[in-house]
Amino acid sequence: MNAVARVALAENTFTKGVSLSFSLSELRMLFLMILCLVSALGVIYVKDLNRRLSINNQKVRVETEYLQSESNKLLLEHSAWGAQSRVQQVAQHQLAMQIPLSSEVVMIKI
Repeated sequence: MNAVARVALAENTFTKGVSLSFSLSELRMLFLMILCLVSALGVIYVKDLNRRLSINNQKVRVETEYLQSESNKLLLEHSAWGAQSRVQQVAQHQLAMQIPLSSEVVMIKI
């Protein structure tokens, strides 16, 4: 490598030391710009989080309404299956049970 190439290489590298000097007002301005950028990113994050949570809340509300409807249907079905007329009908048809005659009823005193 010749001398000219060495000098050109030495001037283009960071080995000769770069000194950066900022005044106090420039540092304050840079700090405020960084704070503004961080604040803007925070607002974007919170807004996105709020949107996602609102969507999730809406899904949970729809599911809650569906489950409440199913619960009401099951309660209605439960009361229908337990009605006295239903029990009597099942007893007579499926179990061949009959209401006893008054002569067949026995009273026991304790």
